[in-house]
Amino acid sequence: MNLWDSAWVIARRDFVASVFSRFFILFLLAPLLLFGFMIFFSLTTDAQDRAAAQPVVAVVTDTATSEALNQARSRMVAGTSEQSFPILRYVAPAENVPAQAQALLADEAGNYSAVFSGTLDRPVLTGPVRTGDFTGRRVGLLVEESRRTAALDTARASPPALEMQRVVTEQASGSLATARRAVGQGAQILIFTITLMLATLLLSTLVEEKSNKIIEILAAAVPLDAIFLGKLIAMLGISLVGLALWAGMAGLAFAFFYQVMHDFISFPSVTPATGWPLFIVLMLLYYAANFMLLGALFLGIGGQASNIREIQTISMPVTLMQLMVLLLAINGLNGQGWLAWFAYIFPFSSPMSMVAMAAQSGTLWPHLLALAWQALWVFLIVRVSSRLFRRTVLKSATSGSFFSLDFWRKRAAR
Repeated sequence: MNLWDSAWVIARRDFVASVFSRFFILFLLAPLLLFGFMIFFSLTTDAQDRAAAQPVVAVVTDTATSEALNQARSRMVAGTSEQSFPILRYVAPAENVPAQAQALLADEAGNYSAVFSGTLDRPVLTGPVRTGDFTGRRVGLLVEESRRTAALDTARASPPALEMQRVVTEQASGSLATARRAVGQGAQILIFTITLMLATLLLSTLVEEKSNKIIEILAAAVPLDAIFLGKLIAMLGISLVGLALWAGMAGLAFAFFYQVMHDFISFPSVTPATGWPLFIVLMLLYYAANFMLLGALFLGIGGQASNIREIQTISMPVTLMQLMVLLLAINGLNGQGWLAWFAYIFPFSSPMSMVAMAAQSGTLWPHLLALAWQALWVFLIVRVSSRLFRRTVLKSATSGSFFSLDFWRKRAAR
């Protein structure tokens, strides 16, 4: 058999052994349970986190000043959001206001971040130094808004309320660019997450076969390059089966919740620069390229380990390496400067960087060039990994070179 036929035999062997296993169901359900719990707890704790992060200011002043500040806050919140300004809580002033302010700040039950006292003309804000970063500036805006409103009311020069005329358009270039950037970044994180869950399993693929001496039998029957390439293709096929199931279940969940809650939720109408059909195809191709690149590297690294303990030792550095590649791809998302070009060219960050480009630019020829570039690196990594495995593990001479002249000479002779 030639190289590709041998690789197909290895791929079919590993694919059937994994997919038709009873534990494959647990493998498919584990990510669903993980993300389900993450979404559930994020939804249940989001409102509590926002409320806990919002500062509370004790207003120790007269009733008129407190009402003016609360009215100003209501006007400012109506134009922004509830979390944009601290919560104002009125406290009746005591005889010694500075001592009362210190006592309020020390009261853990009150949970005050600062204390406002004085009047609108002579305001006093008591609190730590860092209070001025957010709370101090927001309280200052409320004081200025209250003083401005009071001055206009005194001069009877308050302008009437106006309703702004709106001209509705389908899209704006600024908002469209922001939305496409978010789509590209979401695609990057999705590819990273799925690859992190699946490609890391390739670290331990060869350990069991090395311990059972099966790898020597396989290496004697087929080229070692075919073993590495076949295992990569098998794991990619297993991951695509999982993706198909997860995508189907996500589609059913979306259809169900959208029908039930379509009056309460809305989704932004954004289209990637390449269009959704081509973008999804490119996303799948770049996922496969990213999986093959990292999988080939992990297979080569894991082939040098002699037991599971060594695999567990190198798992954390490998995960950190994937995280650094993701950060490089995200930093190159703006498409400017040498960092973006490096993210496009560096083989391990190229798939995630190019999928972000697909969301932002409709030009197609860079994707053809990038896919060819990434395929070349897959073959190079497989070749280097197999040669290193033969020399360091099997302790045998190199043969069956992936790019050897003998391979091409024999193929031409046929």
